[in-house]
Amino acid sequence: MDEFAQLSRENFEVFQRYGDAIGPDPKHRAIAVYVEPDAPTTYVEKDLKLDQLPKFFRARPSSSILKAEKAESGSQAASLKMVVLDSRLESWSNSYPSLWTSKDVFLRLIDVMDMNPSALWLLRSEYDGFHHFLSSPSSSSPVEEEEGSVDTFYIGTSSFVLIWTFSRRSRSSTQTHALWILRQQQSINSNAPAAWFVNVLRRHQAHARSPYLLAYVAALSTCCTFDGEISYRAHVVRLIERQTGYSQHASGLEQRLGMQSLTVSIKEVGQVLNHNANKERHFRLMETVLDFVLQDAIECMEMRTEAEVESTRCLLAAVPLLRSRMHASQEYLKYLKERAERLSTVLFALLTHEDSAVNAELADASRKIAEAAQRDSSSMKTVAIMTMAFLPATFFAALFSVPSLDWRPDPGGGVIQPTFWVYWAFTLPATALVFGLWFLFDHRAERGSRIRPVEGIVGDGSRSDVNLEEEAIHIIRERPRSVDIKFD
Repeated sequence: MDEFAQLSRENFEVFQRYGDAIGPDPKHRAIAVYVEPDAPTTYVEKDLKLDQLPKFFRARPSSSILKAEKAESGSQAASLKMVVLDSRLESWSNSYPSLWTSKDVFLRLIDVMDMNPSALWLLRSEYDGFHHFLSSPSSSSPVEEEEGSVDTFYIGTSSFVLIWTFSRRSRSSTQTHALWILRQQQSINSNAPAAWFVNVLRRHQAHARSPYLLAYVAALSTCCTFDGEISYRAHVVRLIERQTGYSQHASGLEQRLGMQSLTVSIKEVGQVLNHNANKERHFRLMETVLDFVLQDAIECMEMRTEAEVESTRCLLAAVPLLRSRMHASQEYLKYLKERAERLSTVLFALLTHEDSAVNAELADASRKIAEAAQRDSSSMKTVAIMTMAFLPATFFAALFSVPSLDWRPDPGGGVIQPTFWVYWAFTLPATALVFGLWFLFDHRAERGSRIRPVEGIVGDGSRSDVNLEEEAIHIIRERPRSVDIKFD
């Protein structure tokens, strides 16, 4: 074991987290494919307890396979065994996910499958991509009686991690051991990528003799999964284009969109762009996988047995069609990305337009409130003026009615006393004085705080705020409700 492989193994054993198994009697899905000479291919899928998983990997070949190993030439037996595990975040505070199995069982599994420890570094660090580790010169697998070459393969995607080893027990027998680790809270029973993977593996089970079977299955299942997801994202873009009036099937923006509706649409378009970027990254990954399969298959063709070569040729024959399908999906992703980017620009423009309209409506409402307040102020001013008009008369009427002043007329006198003029002599000048003082102070206050506009220009040469506000409200009220620009 080289230094890096040893360091990877030690780092994994120390820092890898393991989650508690779910349920009182947790089980894991196990898949086995047996290819026997002159017999139908056997596909087995079952649930096993944790302590049964290492035994499942160690299980001896059937009697027919053992007989085939003793054959001099001709048929070749093969087996493929895969265990499905979960990788989940126990909490969002943890940066690394946990393997939902026990540490002892997992380490026994990687020992039985004779995995190159360098792959553990990729698994621990959650690396994506494709990696191939050549056979190690030293091997300690308890399964193999006669050691042969063991190659380790690693494929990491956003949905799963697939690690498998391909070993040749002899010229007439090969074994493939795989760990299929599901990411992002995925489930093998209710997840589209996992369902596609199992379906593609079942359809190509007869080619288990080839070391590239799982690589081909991963590429084809990923492509099939993305077809449905791309169609859904394109449908989302079409709906938003129709809603905003920027579709060739829409006649324009028929009704005004609110801030909340535009915000939701911007979020959905952003998700489409994120998914597109993720799909493009995975298509490049699968291109790398297929390039390796083609190149390695050609270089190692002479080292393979006749049965391995035949299975590999069947897989390679389907690669050009798969690549053509991937290229078509990539081209449509580019087109969908351009549509989503243009739609995002339109949505931000509509959001800015809506924000300006809302601000104009708020300004209009504020002006109406100011006018109402001004009317209330005029009413209060009228009340105040009437109060000032009657206040002096009321004051002197009360003053002259005090007992200290004798206003009783002589016997035989009239109702209006000769001294009644004294009342008016004091009331009228006092009222005039009150109004004069009020007018003087009010006019002085107005004169000190008022800025005289001249043809809409204030003292510093800029346009008055009142005129600017009225012009903005007029422009926004006259904005068009529909635009003729349409996207294909």
